[in-house]
Amino acid sequence: MTEEPEKSQVPYQLPKGTAADYNHITHVIAVLSGKGGVGKSLVTGLLASGLRRRGLKVGILDADITGPSIPMLFGLHGTVDSGEFGIMPYTSCTGIKVISMNLLLTNEDQPVIWRGPLVSRAIQQLWGDVMWGDLDVLLIDLPPGTSDATLTIMQSLPVKGLVMVTTPQSLASMVVRKTVHMAQKVNVNIFGIIENMAYYLCPDTGKKHFIFGESHTGKIALTANAPILAQVPIDPAISSLCDSGNVEAIQFEGLDELVHAFVTASGIEKIEIEDEQYGVRHSEKSHDEGPSQPPIRNELGENILIKYSPVAREIIKNKENFGSFENPDLKGKVRGCCGDSIMIMVLMDGDRIKDARFTTDGCEATIAVGGMLTRLIIGMTLSEASEIEPKTLINELGGLPSAHVHCADLAIKTLRATLKDQGFIDEFSKLKERKVDQK
Repeated sequence: MTEEPEKSQVPYQLPKGTAADYNHITHVIAVLSGKGGVGKSLVTGLLASGLRRRGLKVGILDADITGPSIPMLFGLHGTVDSGEFGIMPYTSCTGIKVISMNLLLTNEDQPVIWRGPLVSRAIQQLWGDVMWGDLDVLLIDLPPGTSDATLTIMQSLPVKGLVMVTTPQSLASMVVRKTVHMAQKVNVNIFGIIENMAYYLCPDTGKKHFIFGESHTGKIALTANAPILAQVPIDPAISSLCDSGNVEAIQFEGLDELVHAFVTASGIEKIEIEDEQYGVRHSEKSHDEGPSQPPIRNELGENILIKYSPVAREIIKNKENFGSFENPDLKGKVRGCCGDSIMIMVLMDGDRIKDARFTTDGCEATIAVGGMLTRLIIGMTLSEASEIEPKTLINELGGLPSAHVHCADLAIKTLRATLKDQGFIDEFSKLKERKVDQK
């Protein structure tokens, strides 16, 4: 039997004029285990979310073709669109670009029953035919095992290195060590090991309980000659957030240290936490002062609103409908997973919206969606307003930068929360009933 060819002998050559010509990805890093059920997708989601919070432009390629988990973790459903030069990935609520086989299927429950060569080709296409654009980091969530899919990633894609995921048990340790040996044979760096389900932290006593007994992760670290980057606890809250598609909202003691250790071990250059469009630190914004007047140019003299349509730019500069009413008939507020919130206030005239205002502690994109949404709903009935969809809002604005598409979702969620202000609705219903009785 002949050995597998070396990585340098089998490059995947992409045709010119495809999405790959427009993609610029600085770091490609795979998340691998070899053992199924240890939490590779969870770790991928945690790393991606942590990097995004640091201001990096992040993407995830779900390479588990037959058992994809990433879309569910991020609450992404439906099929992606085909652009002029390639597939357009979905963007999560915090701006992470995601592609997965499940986002290409008309029914997410549809099984993919393929042999190895087809799986390998699908992975190459998800890499080369997707419009990733400019990314600082692309994380690849690999399937378990050391067969075709894993070899395709390691030998055909420019993988800088791997993060190994394991659990404390001896069985998991043994299987993961096999994967370590495979990575060493194909000369791919191993940045470190992350141990999932490491312990349970009792909320009453604060004591750590090691449910699976003594950890064997140290043996993997010794074999890989790589550090243990972090231990992820067993926590029902983590499972609940994953099931509800809110992996980006997960927090636990040691999460920041996990991301920092990964950044250090992988050599990813640290980037300040900044808004992609405006070059200002989100963490330095005051949530009490509200949004400031958007600057027109950055320190390089570049027009920082250039990526918005003329309609959106006008709303942002004028802060259309930004403000509040002293005694609104309806009021609702929602905070998105990105940390920004929108409040909508409405005055009613019978069953129609007489006037609408909004406030936000978010970026210029939230001002744009808030201004346009309040413009649209004035004069509508509650029923008509409830039918507005995020897509409608984006179209009326002439589009939004991809990293801020989630702002439209946040605005619509806030509108629906506002329209469910039950106190007014109950009183209005009683008033209509009285008028009918009088007739």
